[in-house]
Amino acid sequence: MTSRVIRTTRIACALAALGASLSAQAQTGHVFCVDEARARNDAAVDDISNHTPYTNGCIRNMADGRAAVLLPSALEPMRRVPSDESLRRHAWGFLDQNGRLAIRPIFESVRDFRHGLAAVKWQGKWGFINPQGRMAVAPRYDSVGDFAQIGLAVATLDGRHLFINRQGEPVGDPLDAGIDSLELADGLPARAAVAFKPEYRSPTGERRFAAPGVAVKQAYGPDLYIATDGEYRQGLVDRDWNWVVEPVYHDISTDRDGRLAVADGPDGVVLLGTDGKVIGADQHYESMGPVGRKFWSAQLAGRKGYALLDAAGQLVATLTSEQAHASQRFHDTIVYPSGETLMALVPGQDKPLTLGAGLTPSINEEGFVLFRGETGVGLLTPKGAWLHGESAPAWLADAGDMEVRQGRLWIKSQERALLNIVDADGHALLKPEAVEATQNMELKALSVNVPGAPLGMLGQSHCQCGPAGAGLLLADGSLVTDAAWTSLTPLDADDERGGDAPLLDEGLKADQLRYAATTADGIRLLDAQGRVMDLPPQQHIGAFNNGYALVYAKGVNKMIDRAGKQYDLPAGVFDSQVVAPGVMRYVKTASADAPWGLYDFVAGKELAAPAFQEIGVFEHRQAGASLGAGRVGVIDLQGKWIVPARHHGVERVNDKLWKVMQAGGQDEDYARPVALFNDQGRALTPFISRLQIGRAQDGSVTADSDQRRWVFSADGTHALDLEDALYTRLGDWLEIRRAPRYGYLNDQGQWQIAPRAGVTSIFQGAPARALAADDSGTRLIDTAGKTVATLPAGEWDWPQGSPLLLRHYEVNGRLRTDYVEPGGKTRLTAEGATSAFSEGQAVSLLSTRAMRALDAKGTLTGPAFNALGTLRDGLAPALADMNFGFVDRHGEFVIAPDYSAVTPFLNQRAVVSTTDASEIIDPAGRALARVQMVCGVRTLYGSAGQRLWPNTMPARCDR
Repeated sequence: MTSRVIRTTRIACALAALGASLSAQAQTGHVFCVDEARARNDAAVDDISNHTPYTNGCIRNMADGRAAVLLPSALEPMRRVPSDESLRRHAWGFLDQNGRLAIRPIFESVRDFRHGLAAVKWQGKWGFINPQGRMAVAPRYDSVGDFAQIGLAVATLDGRHLFINRQGEPVGDPLDAGIDSLELADGLPARAAVAFKPEYRSPTGERRFAAPGVAVKQAYGPDLYIATDGEYRQGLVDRDWNWVVEPVYHDISTDRDGRLAVADGPDGVVLLGTDGKVIGADQHYESMGPVGRKFWSAQLAGRKGYALLDAAGQLVATLTSEQAHASQRFHDTIVYPSGETLMALVPGQDKPLTLGAGLTPSINEEGFVLFRGETGVGLLTPKGAWLHGESAPAWLADAGDMEVRQGRLWIKSQERALLNIVDADGHALLKPEAVEATQNMELKALSVNVPGAPLGMLGQSHCQCGPAGAGLLLADGSLVTDAAWTSLTPLDADDERGGDAPLLDEGLKADQLRYAATTADGIRLLDAQGRVMDLPPQQHIGAFNNGYALVYAKGVNKMIDRAGKQYDLPAGVFDSQVVAPGVMRYVKTASADAPWGLYDFVAGKELAAPAFQEIGVFEHRQAGASLGAGRVGVIDLQGKWIVPARHHGVERVNDKLWKVMQAGGQDEDYARPVALFNDQGRALTPFISRLQIGRAQDGSVTADSDQRRWVFSADGTHALDLEDALYTRLGDWLEIRRAPRYGYLNDQGQWQIAPRAGVTSIFQGAPARALAADDSGTRLIDTAGKTVATLPAGEWDWPQGSPLLLRHYEVNGRLRTDYVEPGGKTRLTAEGATSAFSEGQAVSLLSTRAMRALDAKGTLTGPAFNALGTLRDGLAPALADMNFGFVDRHGEFVIAPDYSAVTPFLNQRAVVSTTDASEIIDPAGRALARVQMVCGVRTLYGSAGQRLWPNTMPARCDR
C-alpha cells in the first residue's frame, strides 16, 4: 500500500561523511553513539529514518516519556566495570523526558515503553515494568513483544507463543505451533502480522518443524534425508532428524535415480548408502563419478589409478590410469585391457571376466557386445554370459547384424538371414527346424513383451518362394505352422506401432494371448500355442479390448470373449466399440451426429438409450460423456450422470478423481477455470483459473494455482489445504513454506478477522475502518472484515492518526497523491508522492528526490532538503548536506544540522545523536541529558553538564 517512490534507498555517501562504518564500530565494542538502523521497505515519505543508515545509540528513542539507556550497571561496584570501551558490566535503564535517570540501569536488555509498560530481561527471562521501574509482569518468558492497544502482548514460553494480559496472565487459546513470530500493532481490533516456521508434513498428517542445527534438504532412500547443520555442513538424518551420518561433508549430491549419494568431505570423497553406511571412508578417494548406471569410478589418492566400484559401492577392480583411459563402456558393461588380455566388468558379477587376447569390440546392441579377432568371434551378454571358442555356436561366426527385441538378441547374417535368437543368459532360443523354416519365410518379431509369449510370426516372403502356410514361433523356440494359414494377426496389441507396443488389455498372461489365422475358409481364432479354438470361421475378427472382440460372419456382427464364446448384438447397430467388460457403445446410423448409447451384450440389455454425442472408454465403471458443446460430464455404466453435463470438458486423473473444466467462453483454454472432482461427483476444489492438477510418485494428487494449493490422497478422501503456501517434496514428506499473513485480534486473544494473504493497515477512525490490499486490489474493511468500499487503483496508505487516506498514482508519468476521506470523498490532490498532514503541513518527495513542505492547499512551500519530516511541536527534522537538524514551518533551521540521527519532537522532546554522543533536547536545542563514552564507560550528564551516572568513575580517570 506504500508507493514504490516512497521506498527510497539510503544515502550511500552518508557512510563516507561519517568517516566510520558500523562494522568497524562492532569490532571496537560500540564506541559510537549511533547504531545501525534496520532496513525498511514500508517507510512513509516523512519518515526521516529511511534517509540515514543510523539510529540513536547511546540514548534510544523516547517512548511514553521514557528513553532506554545503557550505562554501567547499578548492580556492580564501579571497580568491576571494565574501562576498555567493551560495555561489559553495563546494564539498561531509562531516562525520563527531562533527562533524569528514572529507572536505574539493572536490566540485561530492554524494549521501549509502549502503552505504559516496557519489556525487560532479568536473569535470562523477560517480563514487564511500569514507568516507575516496578515489575508489572514477572520475568519468566523466553521472549516477549510489546503490549498493544488491546492490552495484550505476545510472549514465548518453552518454545510456544501465547498471549498475555497486563497482569501476565495467559489469554485466549495457545497459538499454533507453526507460528514463528506474531507482531501486534495498535488499533481495535489489533492488527497481527504472522510469520510461519518452515513446516514438514508426513503422509499421516504429522507436523514437524525445523530443529535447531538441522535443515532438511531432500529425501535420500526410503528412510533418510540429506540435511545441513548450522554451519552449512552436510550429513544424513533419519525420520526423527537424528544424525545418522554426522555433518562433516562440504557437499552431498545425488541424481535421485536410485544411485548412491556422493559426499565430498575433509578426508576425501565417499559414497553414502541409503542405510547410512559410509563407503570408502578410509580410501581417501580424490574424486568419484558414475560410469553408466551400474558402476562408479573413484580416483585413488595421489592419482595412482582408479578403483571401480559396483552400484552398491563394492570394489570389483583396480585400474591403472592407462587401463582406465583405454577402457570402453557398452551399455552397462565396461571392457578394459590388462596387458594383452581383454577384461570385462559386467553388472552383477563380483569380479572381472576374462575375455581373452586379440579381440576387438565390433557391434554393441543394448549390452550385447560382439567381438571379433584372431581367436574368432565372441558374444558377451548383459548378464555376463561369454560365448567364445568352444562355448560359441558355429553360426556365430556368420553374425553380421544384430537387433534387440524384448530383451532378446536377434542375430542375422550379412545376407540378413536369421541365425538365431539369444537371451541375456546366453541361451540360443531357436530349434534347428525353426531356424531352417525362417530361411525361406519371413519372420516378424511380435511386439508384445509378455514372459512366455510367442516370439514371432512366420509368413510368406516377398518372393513367395517358401513353403505354403504361416506359423507361430513359440517361446521355447519351437514352431507351429499350418499350410492352410495364409497369414497371422496378433489380436492383443497394435502391432503396426512397432517396438514394445502396449497390450490393449493390460495384465494379460502369455496363455491369454490370441491370434487370428486367415484361411481359404475364413479367419480362425488361435490360442497362445497356435491351436485352433472352438469358433467357426469368421469374415472378420477384431482386436480384443476389455476381454472382448468384434467378429463378423454371414452378415452378422457379434462379440466374442477369449474362450471364443459368442454374444449377440442388438439389431440395427451401425457401429459399436467395447468400452467396458461386456459393454459397448453403439450408434444406429452413419450420420455424423448420430447419438451413442450403451448396451450390455453379455446380459443382452440396453443400459442407456442413444442420446450422447460422445461416450469415452470406461475405467473403474465411469467414463467422460458429452451431450454437446459445454455439456460434458461423467457417467456410470447405467448412463447416469455422476458429474453433471454442464462443463467444457473432463479428464481422468486416476481411478477416483476427475479434472473438470468449466464451461463458457475463454480467450485462452489454458486460463479456463478447472476444479477437481471425486468419483461421487463432489467438487474437491473450487473452479480456479490456471489450476494445474498432477500426480506425484506416491500416488497423491496435487492441485496448484498461483494463489491456492492442495495435496489430496489418491482417492481424494484426505486433503491438505496449503492455501497459498509453497511446498517441496522430501520423499513422502512435504516441506511447507507459508508467506506472512495479516489478521486482527480482539482483547480476548481471539481472531476477530482471521489471518489472510495481503497487506493491511491498523483500524482507526469512527466507525473503525482499515485498509486491506491483495492481488485483486485495495478495499476498506470494517471490524468484521466485510468490505465497505472498493478503492480505485493505486498505492494506498493510511498513516496512523491521519483522518485522511493517501492514494499514490501516476498520470502521464507524473506522480500524484490524493487525500481521501474514509467515506470516499477526495479532499485534496497534490503533485508528487506526499505524506500525511501534521500541524497544517505535509512533505512531498520531488522527482529530483529532494523534499519540500506542502501547505494545506497543496502548494509547495519553503526550501528543498535531502530529507524532511513533518512538523511536530512546530519543528520538522531536516537533512542538509549529510547531517540532520530541525526547521520551522518556513524551512529555516532553528536547531543546526549537526546530528547523524534524530527523532521528531514529541511532547517538546527529541533524541539526537552524533557519533560521539546522544542527547535529549528541547525545542530550543538545549541538551537536557547527554550520554557519551568517557574513560572507557558510558557516562550520563545532565542539562548543566553535571555527571549523573555513574556516581564514581573508573580508577585513574580524571573526569
